[in-house]
Amino acid sequence: MIQSDFTKEEEKRRQYVRMLEKLSSPIYDPRKWEELRKFVYKTSPLNVEVIIDDTTLREGLQMAKLSSPSPEDMCHIACLLRDIGVEREEVITYTKSDQEAVKMMQDEGLGDMLAAWCRAVIEDVDIALKLGFKHVGISHPVSYIHFEKWPEKGLEELVDRVVNTVQYAVDHGLMVFVHGEDSTRADWDFEKKFINAIADAGAEVYRICDTIGCGLSDPRAPLPNGIPKKVEYIKRETTIPYVEIHAHDDLGNAVENTMAAIEASAGLYDKFYASTTFLGIGDRAGNAETEKIMLNCYFRHNISKWNFKPLRKMANFIASALNYHLPLNKAIVGEAAFAHESGIHVHGIRILPLTYEIVPPELVGHERAIVIGKRSGKHGIQMKVEEITREKVDDNDSRLLNLIKMIQDEFIVGERKYPIKEREFKELSKKAGFHVREKPSTK
Repeated sequence: MIQSDFTKEEEKRRQYVRMLEKLSSPIYDPRKWEELRKFVYKTSPLNVEVIIDDTTLREGLQMAKLSSPSPEDMCHIACLLRDIGVEREEVITYTKSDQEAVKMMQDEGLGDMLAAWCRAVIEDVDIALKLGFKHVGISHPVSYIHFEKWPEKGLEELVDRVVNTVQYAVDHGLMVFVHGEDSTRADWDFEKKFINAIADAGAEVYRICDTIGCGLSDPRAPLPNGIPKKVEYIKRETTIPYVEIHAHDDLGNAVENTMAAIEASAGLYDKFYASTTFLGIGDRAGNAETEKIMLNCYFRHNISKWNFKPLRKMANFIASALNYHLPLNKAIVGEAAFAHESGIHVHGIRILPLTYEIVPPELVGHERAIVIGKRSGKHGIQMKVEEITREKVDDNDSRLLNLIKMIQDEFIVGERKYPIKEREFKELSKKAGFHVREKPSTK
């Protein structure tokens, strides 16, 4: 027998549930949701402005086995990124179709937020100038491992190449980011000299590139792998004005490492750049997802400047344009992100959606789906019937009990392995005696 007295906690529980019920709404209400979020989830403010620098149209397009989008689709993706609140977009410029897409983006008013990705060669900067860019990102390795691509060149020659390119870009009026490729395996004694050299040449932002995803998010982790430590050391020992993180997902840590860098920058910088890609597409295992970084900043730090409503629609468009298989269980935007089949889960959703949904699906332009399958129980079938009839159904309604029996027979007697599709469920519901109301056509 438990000896503890829970009287105080029982009263707290009742008060808590009363507030949950007051703030919850069967129909999505943005104002009520914000009140509910602030009541349930405690946030810590960040003393830094987080700037999303999306590189879907550069890094993302480098992912192997994707289809190449048309210039029109590239432009549409760029506009969608703007619409969700991305502040800077990095694009590639080498092919004729890439350049056509850039012109279309500029015609859509995106010129001030576009950045051309360049190698550390004057010719690439000239292409950016010819196309009317105002920002460039100059990429170059900083690790000894990567320098083995040029074994005949000394460190001074390699650094001079980058410095000269930066100086040329600055002299021609461009804002310059420098991307330190493989920063998380670089010798810090060399890297800090490199950063100071490009800062002296006029670069404004240094990108920490966790090129193979070996970076560590633990603030105690030492250089070169420790990402928070690197942010701290760059501030302490270099003169570069701003820093950016570009994390790869080879070990599944890209979002964690990006958030660690953002949080490490608080109090050190007034703004910090996060290089991300929508859906995390990119070389090999990809990168930190734009949508996940936005939602993490929203949940952890109450940053609410971005527009989440188009996220699901945008995911579907990008998947279609690039012939990318959007995983069912992709967080936030996957088809199963707000889908429920298990009886226990559906019971919780029926009582209080917050039980098994971190946000209302409508917040990110998604919708809840009740899936009828082998693990569905009475609550799930009842919710599904109410959805298609648009009427409340009593727990003991004989039609409901009949429908439950028919569905159980499908899976137990018939040994069915796959869920019941929407049209099939409607037919079974009609057979059980329910009047099914078809949704009005959206055409």
